[in-house]
Amino acid sequence: MAIHAPDASPYPSHVHLIRRRVLIRAALTALLTANFVLLAITIVGFFVSDVGYDWIILREAGQRVIQGGLYDWEGIYAYSYSPLLAYAFTVLAPIGLVGWSVLHAAALLALRDGRLMLITVLSWPFWVDVYNGNTMIFVFVAAVGALRGSVIGSGAFLALALLMPRPLMLPLLAWVLWKQPRWRLYFPIMVVVFAFLVLLTGQGLAWVETLAGVGEAVAASSRDIGPSALVGLWWVPIGVVLAVVLTYLGRVGLASMAASPYWLPQYLLMTLLELVDQGRARRQVRSPSDPRGAASGGE
Repeated sequence: MAIHAPDASPYPSHVHLIRRRVLIRAALTALLTANFVLLAITIVGFFVSDVGYDWIILREAGQRVIQGGLYDWEGIYAYSYSPLLAYAFTVLAPIGLVGWSVLHAAALLALRDGRLMLITVLSWPFWVDVYNGNTMIFVFVAAVGALRGSVIGSGAFLALALLMPRPLMLPLLAWVLWKQPRWRLYFPIMVVVFAFLVLLTGQGLAWVETLAGVGEAVAASSRDIGPSALVGLWWVPIGVVLAVVLTYLGRVGLASMAASPYWLPQYLLMTLLELVDQGRARRQVRSPSDPRGAASGGE
């Protein structure tokens, strides 16, 4: 009489599944705990320390673009965005830091997704952006629109990529040009017009020279919280390969972080792009010749 050994395969697979779930829950718990601890520290900072570090720089850039010395770094002043954006802050400066913070909150309405709005407003990177008076929330909101296939969102993101270029914006820029054929024509036109306007300001060369030194300046300031702070320049080739693979897989949020040779706290907002409904994005991003795509992509 033959004796058959019991099938033991379900048990190990069940154990592996449990272990994976435990690890995922442990990782999420750690991330959420770190987020809320850092968020609490940042909120307290609003009441016990000076705020608006980046707002001060942006406001002064609006003055210097008229008076001169736009890219002459000194003290806390270290402006590295486009001279065209500096002109915008000649208009925005009167609203003050309070008005600028209100614009940060108002930008969340453009997300048009209650769950994503709530997660964003409870995230540490968002409040770091508000605390410093930075611009990352506007990049993130435009990026969400671009990922959904919105013409307005895509156009805004590409414009911001020219006005305030950052390495972490490259994966989504490539994704837009790959998935939305219309921008393969329009974006080069935007670049030509933008370059012409920058040349008219007479600040083009100074801006390019400033951009070349941003990475070293961030490293010297100890504000980098990314992998490069541990592995140095080795992260650049590693990050580029990861960014290409992740972009191809449609994980643009993670690709954005991989592409950046340095991470500032507010940059972590881009990881929330992983929460954008990719199915919705695929339904909206169609060829301009497809009438359904033309209708859905014009939100």
